[in-house]
Amino acid sequence: MEEESTSILLNHTFSTLNPQEAQQLPVKPIGSKWVYKTQHNPDGSTWYKARLVMTGCEQTYFSKTYAATGKITTFRYLLCLIRRYRCIMDHLDVVTAFLNLDIDNDHIYMTLPEIWLEGLNAPKIVVRFRKALYSLKHTPRLSHDDINPFLLSVGFTRSLADPNLYYRSDGILLYLYVNYISISYPAVATKVVTEVKAKLSEKYKIANLSPARKFLGIELHPDGAGDSRRQKSYIIPICRQFGMDNTHDVSKPIDPNVILDLTYDWGQKQLTDITDNQAVMESVMYAALATRPDISYVVASLSRYNSWPFTSHTTAAEGVVQYLNSTADFRLHYNGNGIGIGMGIGIAIEFGNSFEGYGDFDWANDSADRKSQGSPVFLVGPGAIK
Repeated sequence: MEEESTSILLNHTFSTLNPQEAQQLPVKPIGSKWVYKTQHNPDGSTWYKARLVMTGCEQTYFSKTYAATGKITTFRYLLCLIRRYRCIMDHLDVVTAFLNLDIDNDHIYMTLPEIWLEGLNAPKIVVRFRKALYSLKHTPRLSHDDINPFLLSVGFTRSLADPNLYYRSDGILLYLYVNYISISYPAVATKVVTEVKAKLSEKYKIANLSPARKFLGIELHPDGAGDSRRQKSYIIPICRQFGMDNTHDVSKPIDPNVILDLTYDWGQKQLTDITDNQAVMESVMYAALATRPDISYVVASLSRYNSWPFTSHTTAAEGVVQYLNSTADFRLHYNGNGIGIGMGIGIAIEFGNSFEGYGDFDWANDSADRKSQGSPVFLVGPGAIK
């Protein structure tokens, strides 16, 4: 908290109003609170972050808010390129990504939380914003509009496929995801990357976490035989949250006897409170998208019933969490020829360096609405990117 408060004051994020000014405001000030977050490193250690955020739901006046966010497909593509060309990936954390941005509205006011720095811990202190803060609705857009011209000025070109992917002619690739940055580069470009990091550090407060061992909840494990990716530190808390951390092991992501088809009356009961079921699906979906293609089909099937789930769908969703708990150590392994999944020994499929795509569809096999279900898979060199 002290570090975050110091950063806010050093950046002149806001100015304090006197009591008379606070009583004559043209708009109602927005509330604020402290948000605490615990982050887990691949080695099992933890580190803590505190952020002062606005209660953004109270903000009624704002301009454009859209900001492009990096695609997980792009990050998987980078992982394939890194393995194929034996590149290095570094991880940077822009500590003050949202605290250096000049706002375009002078009439945004906020009340500070009761817990603040010594001398400012009296309740209902009102401040006027000079720069952006977390939870301000248009802060992500301001952040992206600020860093984009800077990256272009240091020699990067913006990708047409993903506005958060930048590249240079010397082989450096930069992937931007909110306040996290990954820089991938060949070993011969190490000196140039050091210069790029120095320029970034001049403009932003950067925490250099290189080399990358964890990014976006994906643990990166390079070794001599290839590279492995897993999400054990993401999966275990999910299993603990839904009470599946002490269950017996299962070998399949779904019980084949669970009935999902609602064409006929199977005696299932529709849930009156669907929030728990949706929370489970939301949690497992990121694992399916990032490193666990073995649950993708089940998650996609269950997601069709998110707005009107029955007891069978809840049973199946909990079964997916139970399966993840049993296979938390599973990894995606990238080698020079193929990709496999398993504990230590994967099923490797050899591919060349070309871009290849495959698709599998069941062709109107849903008896409820006769819709097809399926998905394509695209591979680049040794790995699947989608």
